[in-house]
Amino acid sequence: MLKTMFLYTLFCRIYQGIFRLAAYLLYWRDPELLEGPGALDRLPGLLKNRGLSRLLVVTDPGIIKLGLMKGLLAGLDGAGIAYAIYDKTVANPSIDNIEEALRLYYGAACRGIIAFGGGSSIDCAKGVGARVARPRSSIPALRGQLKIWFQMPPFIAVPTTAGTGSEATLAAVVSNPQTHEKYALNDVVLIPHIAVLDPLLTLGLPPQITATTGMDALTHAVEAYIGRSNTRKTEAEAIEAVRLIFENLPIVYAKGSDVEARGKMLKASFLAGKAFTRAYIGYVHAIAHTLGGFYGMAHGLANSIILPHVLEYYGSSAHKR
Repeated sequence: MLKTMFLYTLFCRIYQGIFRLAAYLLYWRDPELLEGPGALDRLPGLLKNRGLSRLLVVTDPGIIKLGLMKGLLAGLDGAGIAYAIYDKTVANPSIDNIEEALRLYYGAACRGIIAFGGGSSIDCAKGVGARVARPRSSIPALRGQLKIWFQMPPFIAVPTTAGTGSEATLAAVVSNPQTHEKYALNDVVLIPHIAVLDPLLTLGLPPQITATTGMDALTHAVEAYIGRSNTRKTEAEAIEAVRLIFENLPIVYAKGSDVEARGKMLKASFLAGKAFTRAYIGYVHAIAHTLGGFYGMAHGLANSIILPHVLEYYGSSAHKR
């Protein structure tokens, strides 16, 4: 038993070491940023100038109910850009969500994707993009590291929460309702081409969601920083994300209408996403994804509960960092 554990640990360390070296050969795209109050209003003109005339918009029922997309849709109409809306994304986006949205993408002859919402909508949209890039491969076949390879269609992420960092990452987290698994597709081609950080879209977030999504961003930054695959850039991004979260999360929790603090939380989430997409995450997320897959627990809430216990368990191995 001990020999088996030793050999498995050795295999994992060798794999990590090889992947760490190979990472320097990959193309780590930095999303083009539109940021600040009203940044979303600039998006339709940018897309028109890029020649994008038919788009799939992926969102969820809550976004539709709140009417957060009215400005975007009006802008797309004004720019002469046709669009189809997929609004059935669930909290932990499923393979069924992705396949249903994919059919809409092809049926409407779309040539690009806008993800509008929280991490679930962005992950669902990434899954659609992955299937467009690899039409003969199922989502389970694309599970894991660098299975997609081919470029996705133009992909724009518009986050409405400050937490997941999905607008900056190479990951799409998917749930399989049949097996209750929750796993990631990881490939640099999943990094969005454009990210829109508009704090006006986050003003209506309830305090509970503001808190748990903010803790999700904090977990990303902490796990990236204490890991062993950092670069100077990811260290700086993680540190800045932690600073912004400590300074602004209590403010936006108590006063959700503070536009400046909301904008800084969006930037913190983006920086933490960039940091962990290059430097990876750890056991906190591994456990949190399991809780999400089996019990449907909100990801940020799971992270916030698990983080202090895992840090305590790490003990001296992470204390200095």
